Amino acid sequence: MTSVISEKFKLPNLYIPGAGKSGTSSLHEYLGKHPEICMSTIKEPHFWTSPNFKNYTKKDFNNYSKLFEGENNSYRGESSTGYMCFSEFKPRIKKHYKSSPKFIFILRNPIDRAYSQYWWLKGIGSENLSFRKAIQKDFDIEPEEKFRLKEANFKHYYQFGLYGKWIQKFYDDFGKENILIITTENLKNKKLATLNECFKFLKLSTLESLPEIQANNTKILRFPILYKYSKILTWKDFYIKRILKKILPLKLRLAIRNNFYETVYRITKTNKEYPRISNEDREWLKELYKDDVEYLKKISNKNFKSWQDFYKAS
Repeated sequence: MTSVISEKFKLPNLYIPGAGKSGTSSLHEYLGKHPEICMSTIKEPHFWTSPNFKNYTKKDFNNYSKLFEGENNSYRGESSTGYMCFSEFKPRIKKHYKSSPKFIFILRNPIDRAYSQYWWLKGIGSENLSFRKAIQKDFDIEPEEKFRLKEANFKHYYQFGLYGKWIQKFYDDFGKENILIITTENLKNKKLATLNECFKFLKLSTLESLPEIQANNTKILRFPILYKYSKILTWKDFYIKRILKKILPLKLRLAIRNNFYETVYRITKTNKEYPRISNEDREWLKELYKDDVEYLKKISNKNFKSWQDFYKAS
């Protein structure tokens, strides 16, 4: 850690780097209920992995710091899920921070996470392949910002679930003392106890109660192609966007961008649920992930008992 830029601009000292489709939206909201934590007004700014990062100016850092509205909070946090895997994130944090920020990973049974991500992308018009073919297509390709789809999403279904592989890199760079792992299943079934575990990790006071927050569930859309192209329009580098970037602050640009395609999502979503995973596909994914889950157990000293596919009672 060689720079004090994080202190100069009041940048985050808490990150929720993943895993995607594991409840990061709910965790982001719940953490923000603590009086000593200010979570970013835009959940996933992807500031540290942007293709434009090398061209950032002091103005960019200042605009980013304005996503955290609290004045005297102990923690400022954001939850860009790509940070878990993208190689640019860790060296940039190490360069620009005097001391390590804290990291909380929320992990879901990797079988359910991959299947949910597949149906999320399929449901919004970004995936046409069958489940197994989609898993196999980029099986060995590590996620990077350059693989972002035109509509701003990512695939890499298998790689995003290799938790042991990715978290070991965080242990190496930031130390275990700065990293907490919780599970989606525990947040759902033991909400208050799991959130208080997070607060204790951050050396904050625990809470006696928490409000109920609506989870960001995977939905099937009525007109998925409409949502897909609404995201392409808001993410593609059109000339008008370059003009707006010069005259509007980051917070306002992100709000305009997100509100547009989120509105399309709300008006086209249905109550249809995606089908349950077959036993055959579940066993297939279990074989693919079992070695990494065992590795994760070893390096984290956790048994992940709530992941019944990978847990054997002694």
